[in-house]
Amino acid sequence: MFKKITENIKTFFCSKNFFFVVIGLLVVQAVWFAICARYPMAFDENYHFGIIKIYSKQLLPFIKSTPANSGAFGDITRYDSYLYHYLMSFPYRFIEFFTKNELIQIIILRFINIGMFVAGLFLFRKTLRDANIKEPIINFSFLMLIFIPIVPFLAATISYDNLAFVFAPLVVDLAILCINQIKAKHEFPIKYFILMLIFGSLGSLVKYAFLPIFVAAFLYVIFILIRSHVVIFKNDSIIKQILSFKKITAILLCVGLIVSFGLIIERYGVNLAVYHKLEPDCGEIHPTEHCIQYGPWARNYNIKQNIVANDPNPDPSPIMFIPVWASGMFYRLYFAITYNYSNDPPLPLPFISAIIVASVGLVLCLIFFRKLLRSNNILVLFGLIIIIYTASLFYVNLSEYIKYREALALNGRYFIIIMPLIFAWLASAYEILLGKIFRRQFKNSAYLFAIVLLLLTVQGGGMLTYLVRSKGSWYFQDKSIVSFNMSLKKTISPLIVGGEKNGK
Repeated sequence: MFKKITENIKTFFCSKNFFFVVIGLLVVQAVWFAICARYPMAFDENYHFGIIKIYSKQLLPFIKSTPANSGAFGDITRYDSYLYHYLMSFPYRFIEFFTKNELIQIIILRFINIGMFVAGLFLFRKTLRDANIKEPIINFSFLMLIFIPIVPFLAATISYDNLAFVFAPLVVDLAILCINQIKAKHEFPIKYFILMLIFGSLGSLVKYAFLPIFVAAFLYVIFILIRSHVVIFKNDSIIKQILSFKKITAILLCVGLIVSFGLIIERYGVNLAVYHKLEPDCGEIHPTEHCIQYGPWARNYNIKQNIVANDPNPDPSPIMFIPVWASGMFYRLYFAITYNYSNDPPLPLPFISAIIVASVGLVLCLIFFRKLLRSNNILVLFGLIIIIYTASLFYVNLSEYIKYREALALNGRYFIIIMPLIFAWLASAYEILLGKIFRRQFKNSAYLFAIVLLLLTVQGGGMLTYLVRSKGSWYFQDKSIVSFNMSLKKTISPLIVGGEKNGK
């Protein structure tokens, strides 16, 4: 009887239905944040909402002159991460037509962002399946992902991170399809390559930090082309592929390529030509009086004026910044943060278990590096994306650390966009380890490991960190909402290790 129950659990764990359970768990948590968490949620929700409202006043995505009273948003004329705001301005226009109530507008826009994140999970599932990652690994990875406290919080936030989470698996999957066609047919996969260029270009306009993902995918596809000795124009293969397209497909590909490249040139190309930077500083475009209204710019400006200019100490050591950066990023995946940026520490069990699993997993990835690549060469693509993306984030933060003598903008949420790829590496490494240790009992040991990790994670994972750490001021200031959540906190907190006694 017990054996049959165990087998049924294993079968369910490997099934598509389990994935839908994971989606359901994410949606429940994110909807709770959407209808309860006080506006603005911490990750610049008022910033994104404000720019969306500005774009709703025009049809085209180009802002030629600085709108009145827009200083709080910094520069939005040459801002390169604008596509999310422009696209979101259309549902906002529709919502605004029916209601001027800002609270209702915010909640509906939050729901749309939840939909984006859910779409990203579906696309990442396809990407991992196309990369030949096993179904149990995919399911368990997504389960762990949605129990990272910041994940449901971010999914419910009006933020460009959620649309970037849609574009990331699209670009990675198209790179995989390119690689598979190159190896299977020994020809240049023109359709998939063009689609990768289109979505990669558009994704880079959703968020500037998306560029490293696009660059890594592009470079790896080019590397596979060269390594496979594919002659792009051999025997008119490209022409034959194009002629095989349906007329509507050819038109859409052509229009998509022209539009996406045009937008990239208009934004990044002009920025490089005029300001010699992909992302010019607000102060290079606008007077100080305008930029000082923008919080992050004002912070950096004041640090530079009041501290750095009078600091006789030498530049800080980049080596010493590494542990500061790593711990800061990890901490900010598991902490609780609210509307005024006050924050509370992570709950101990999910945080400590995540540190241990990630640290051991990183060591295992290094030990089994060659075996992992031999078992699945798509992991090379994942690894390249992870390395280039991580290096770019580290470089930006290190540059600011050296310039301002402070660790600024260490945001663990930046890693969520590539977290499924990281989990694919970690889970594959653990699979090798468990296989070596237990051999015949590999499956049972793997499920036991997963269950233990799950039990540790749910001890404060997901929305529970926010709930247990919360105060009444963290929620929409409606008596019923505050009362409900404080009662819920009082009930749940005593059950969580590290939770406050009596939920106070």
